[in-house]
Amino acid sequence: MRTLITALTFLFFAAISLHAQEKNSLKTTFLSFATGSTKLTYERATLPKQSLEVTGGIIGVGYDKFGVNPKGGLFRTAYKFIFSKKANAPLDGLYLKPEYAVSIFDYDSKSSGRVNSSMHTILANAGYQWIIGMLVLDGFVGAGVGLGNPTELNYHHGFIDCYGWLTLTFGMKIGVAF
Repeated sequence: MRTLITALTFLFFAAISLHAQEKNSLKTTFLSFATGSTKLTYERATLPKQSLEVTGGIIGVGYDKFGVNPKGGLFRTAYKFIFSKKANAPLDGLYLKPEYAVSIFDYDSKSSGRVNSSMHTILANAGYQWIIGMLVLDGFVGAGVGLGNPTELNYHHGFIDCYGWLTLTFGMKIGVAF
């Protein structure tokens, strides 16, 4: 019993110590609402100068600028490699990130009625993330290879496809660090 209490005490203080070093952020893709979807990203520092990002989104919650009534969802996950000299700001700086993204939604086609689109892509992104107090600003651009069922508009609420296989992305996220 004494060994169990000692082990639990050690784990408790280790968890407190790790928690003091953790850095997280919660961001939304700036202007995504104006392009027909709403996206929320959670980022967590994992190792020094590295972090994991997970994004979820609802397609159809936002302004439908193309008038195609999209309904569906999207998911993105990325692992960031951050190049910064700031030791006390683990999420701040220039970064490279490989990313997997998928969007699955239905929309009103101009010629075929209601159509389903499912597109997967693996992207290579570069960006810069600024942490100013609790404010997070994250700008990025990337390109990759996609596979799936492209839309007539080539827009997949987070990336576009060119020639059915080349995918491009860019954006700005804004949020809070904690």
